Amino acid sequence: MRTNHVKEQLKRGEPALGAWLSLPSVSAARIMARLGFDWLVVDMEHSAQNPAIMADMVAIIADAGTSAPIVRVPYNSVEWFKWALDAGAWGVVVPMVNTREEAQRAVDWSKYPPVGARSIGGAFGPYGFGITDWPTYAKTANEEIIVAVQIESREALQNLDAIVSVPGIDVAFVGPNDLHANLGLVPSSDGAEPEFLEALERIKAAARQYNIATGIFSSNGETSTARIRQGFQFISVTTDLSSMISAATQNLRIAREQHTQNL
Repeated sequence: MRTNHVKEQLKRGEPALGAWLSLPSVSAARIMARLGFDWLVVDMEHSAQNPAIMADMVAIIADAGTSAPIVRVPYNSVEWFKWALDAGAWGVVVPMVNTREEAQRAVDWSKYPPVGARSIGGAFGPYGFGITDWPTYAKTANEEIIVAVQIESREALQNLDAIVSVPGIDVAFVGPNDLHANLGLVPSSDGAEPEFLEALERIKAAARQYNIATGIFSSNGETSTARIRQGFQFISVTTDLSSMISAATQNLRIAREQHTQNL
């Protein structure tokens, strides 16, 4: 059996660095799962994913044995939790959680009774943790699975204490682009506007009060380093898509510049 090393890192107060998988691609997941990230999020909210591709990506990540496979569900609706967790995901990221009721719903659909209301079934949930029998998985799943709720609106900020105080929440995860937009600012993952920074401090303070970790989406390694210094733990370093675009653009620029110099 494998234990969730990311959850252990968060409990120790250590940063857990991951990446976002925007491409609905088993091949991309296979490559990213061997690069040393602590976790990988299969993004079903803003990608052309479907449950079958997601399940294959989760399996590829889990079988690689290095990164925790986590799924960002597209909506706070029970079927998405079932598909993600029954595929063997080690956790879920839940977008646009604005109320205590929505946070409680996320916990209920992620945890088995008596903690929650997750339905028992499927063959591959245990496989994600290297388990082959249901009794063992049922005993450990509630402890091992991460529930991260996204704080990304004015309403969520107004209900912050009510949201993060829900038992079973592990991470208050900032969606910086949507939070910017909801604060009337230009969307950005790296912004430093006073109103945005004040919101981050409020989120961190509430998370500390209820002994849960904070997370945030970052665009690159430099920004991620700054977020670590600010006290965030569950931090994205890059995405598969942005890394591909950045590297491809850089290599093309180098080739063209050197070609021009040699003319």
